[in-house]
Order: sequence, then C-alpha cells, then structure tokens
Amino acid sequence: MKRIQGAGLLVPALLLVLLETACGGSGLASGSREANAQTGTAAGSSLAASTGSRSAAGQQAAGSAKAGGSARKLEIFFPFVRQDGIATNQFAVWIEDGKGRYVTTLYATRFISTGGYKLRPEAILTWVKHSGLSKASPEEVDAFSGATLSSGQLKFAWDCKDRKGNPVPAGNYRFYVEGTTRWENRILYEGTIAVGKKRATAKAAVKYTTDEATQSGMIGKVTAVFTP
Repeated sequence: MKRIQGAGLLVPALLLVLLETACGGSGLASGSREANAQTGTAAGSSLAASTGSRSAAGQQAAGSAKAGGSARKLEIFFPFVRQDGIATNQFAVWIEDGKGRYVTTLYATRFISTGGYKLRPEAILTWVKHSGLSKASPEEVDAFSGATLSSGQLKFAWDCKDRKGNPVPAGNYRFYVEGTTRWENRILYEGTIAVGKKRATAKAAVKYTTDEATQSGMIGKVTAVFTP
C-alpha cells in the first residue's frame, strides 16, 4: 500500500478506503442474491414467507400442519430475456392460496419493491396490490427483493411454509409471474397447482396488455413443479 505523505491527507485517505470497502461489500451481496435466484434458491424464500399484509395460510386451519413435512417444495421455472432501454425488466414471483389470498413473495425486482412503485404505478401493479407492499416493513422487502437478473432460465423455490414458518395446509395454490417492459406493457402468468401428498406439475396461462408486451419475449412459458 502506498504511503500517503502529509498528516492532512491521512483522515481523507482512511475515509476513502472505508467507503470503497462498504461499496464492495454491497456489490457482493447483490451478486450473491442474483446467483441464488438463477440456481434455484428464491431470494430469501424462507424469510419471504413472512411478507405481506394478508396471510392466507395463517387464516386456514391451524391443525393442518401434518399436511406435509419440511421437505416439501414448489419450484417455478421460466426463461427470462433481459430487455434494453429504460422502464423495463421489472417482475415479481408470488404465491396465493386457492381463494386468491396472498401467501408470500419469492422474488421481486428491487426498484419497484423499495419505493419505485410510487414513481411507476403501472409497473407490476397486480403484485403491488395483492402483496400489500405499501405496508411491508423494510426487513420484509429486503427478504424477497433483488437486483435485476441476467437473461437465462430462472428457477424460484417455495418451501411451502406460512409466514410463521409452519407448513401450509394441503390444497390448491396459485402461482404468479408478472412482468413490465417499456413502461406500461405488462405480462401476467397465472397457474394453479395442488400441494399435497403427490408430485404435481402445472403450466401457467398468460395474459398480455399490449402487442409490445407479447412481442418482447421478456418472460417465457412458466411451469411449476411440486415435490412432496
């Protein structure tokens, strides 16, 4: 390390080193979260189960914990193509119960999650509304939010637990992937899958709000696989 001449430069130099160290640590955290999402670990999947203002699992029968063990998991797969330009690449992945009550978020892009929804109310607005994002704590948001991911085949996993860490009851659950590209062009995938004693696979149906959303190819076909 170079020696800094002059006592007057010592304190600024130390502050510069500390700032560089802090920025580097933050970058590593973001990179780790991005890698997890692409290799099969939903960003904070176990912690994300505590998010949202409306917990469906908490309202279902408390005695249903025996519906499954901790090994149960639901994995959601889809190809993602990162778009060029501004106001794009925003998306979220979340779970609701069979009656449409919010359960948890597996992933959402950090910009919208951390206040961007106020600046861009048209972006992934279904998720923003259903998740009760405006009432979520900073800790809850940090558990599921992450940097915009690179293009590739993505996989997100849910451990089938409620906001308190208890196994959710057996039954039908809805899985969603919503994306926004180039301002108001939205893509929404919705599917239903049975969580129970048998392995199950389901494909989601898609809705596009504009032709540009259809042609973007930002989010491809979404498939879910449940493993008991």
